[in-house]
Amino acid sequence: MEEVLEAQSSPVAVGGVDGSGTRVVAAILSALGFHIGGDLNSSLDNLWFTILFKRPEALDGPAEDFRARFTVFQKVMCGTDPLTDAEIRLVRECAANPPSQHDPRWSLERADSLIRECSGVRNNGAWGWKEPNTHVILARLGATVPGLRYIHVVRNGLDMAYSWNQNQLQIWGSRFLGHDSIEVTPRASLQYWVAVHRTVLQTGRKMGSRFLMVSYDQLCADPLRELPPLLNFLGFEASPGRIADLSALIKPPESIGRFKCHPREELDPADIEFVETMGFDAEWPSAVAQSAIRRTISVWIRQTVRRRGG
Repeated sequence: MEEVLEAQSSPVAVGGVDGSGTRVVAAILSALGFHIGGDLNSSLDNLWFTILFKRPEALDGPAEDFRARFTVFQKVMCGTDPLTDAEIRLVRECAANPPSQHDPRWSLERADSLIRECSGVRNNGAWGWKEPNTHVILARLGATVPGLRYIHVVRNGLDMAYSWNQNQLQIWGSRFLGHDSIEVTPRASLQYWVAVHRTVLQTGRKMGSRFLMVSYDQLCADPLRELPPLLNFLGFEASPGRIADLSALIKPPESIGRFKCHPREELDPADIEFVETMGFDAEWPSAVAQSAIRRTISVWIRQTVRRRGG
């Protein structure tokens, strides 16, 4: 059984399959005054969390090691206390063993940033983080950190199957799909998406009111309707002015509905059915309409290349 830690001011975490739209929710947290970290990439991922937790031992290592990692993370986020010598060694060990898909130089920079920040200004306000891989260790976090609130951002799994970003499938696919031979294909990507969301929903039921699932598709389509429940979850009044300000952060991508350009036969019918049960569009256009969509996209790509001088 995981030992429970004291967590200052009930943090808020944001996660999801890569490319699900977690960045816009992180931007909303920041706009509301949440401290989301001092070492962020362009997607607003908290890179301190990445170096500490984007690794197999954070998922299934000893409970005391997991607690030690979160204590370090809490210290750097809240500035509560300087790191102990043992905690500094832990951070250096993480730097010496970079997370999957990150190089040693990147890892060393994150470690130096983390250690340096722990001697900085104390943060007494609301805090949280966004890192898509958070969902992988959500069960451990939920059991270990009292008051943790988690926002899972979900996007239509059919569109996700054709995303260029399949990092999580490559890193965690064997864990969620139960076999080692993971081939990066739309079919495997959708299988991963389904497995992740079955797991997340199960954990979310255990977390109860501390869990919120946000549909990125619906947030883009109707922010005036979707923002109030998010604000309520975060403890903010959904005033018209606040909703208007936050709506400006939401920019619907052109890739919504991209699955319609690909044959339905590439994907498992059972997985498509699960996408439908999650409330997402799973209707393919007719063959004639699909051909027209492909031609439109092809023309758009050629025009874009010409404008950029390619």
